[in-house]
Amino acid sequence: MYICDTMKRILIVLFVLVILPQISFSQKRFAPAIRLGLAATQVDGDTYAGYNKVGPVIGATLMGKINAKWSAQFEIDYIQKGSRHNADIDKGDYSFYLMRLNYIEVPLLFQYHQKKFRFDMGPSLAYLFGAREFDYSGEVQNQFDFKPTDLCANIGFSYTLINNLSVNWRFSYSLLPIRQFPTYSGLWYDRNVQKNNLFVFSLTYQFNKKEADEKK
Repeated sequence: MYICDTMKRILIVLFVLVILPQISFSQKRFAPAIRLGLAATQVDGDTYAGYNKVGPVIGATLMGKINAKWSAQFEIDYIQKGSRHNADIDKGDYSFYLMRLNYIEVPLLFQYHQKKFRFDMGPSLAYLFGAREFDYSGEVQNQFDFKPTDLCANIGFSYTLINNLSVNWRFSYSLLPIRQFPTYSGLWYDRNVQKNNLFVFSLTYQFNKKEADEKK
């Protein structure tokens, strides 16, 4: 029930973020957009390697022009991070592991425009509203909780396919641990920490891109 209520709030916020700029910004310098994609994720520190977990990305953005070459973009996204390890019986590996981390993430990106390309970089802050882990015996109840927030660094680029539609690639990495396991030594450097590590591939549709470009 809690997750359903949270998803309702997400949809309301995304709707407001897309619709309100269409009504309010008569100067058309701001370009709202919707974003849909997939995240290929792993968690550094979970003893497994590989971007084997795929999760959805749904969001809304608001881009404002700074000058002819630079802009700033605010986003609010639902994104599922985590990790996955599938058993490989042929190699004698019978282990299975799945981590699902549901976040509401708010990136603030600075963008450099070069013809049809746009290069992005900036921080993001994510709020964790759901976390579950599974192994071969079912759901795992872990005594070490995940931290409620995830501070990330982001870098990526976009390519405009047609006037209002672009394809986006982004790399994101946690700046702080999302979970920490203390060791017996108690030393600050002798700790097993976990961090989100992911690539995001998405499509973005911008509603009033033409008008915003005319206001450069």
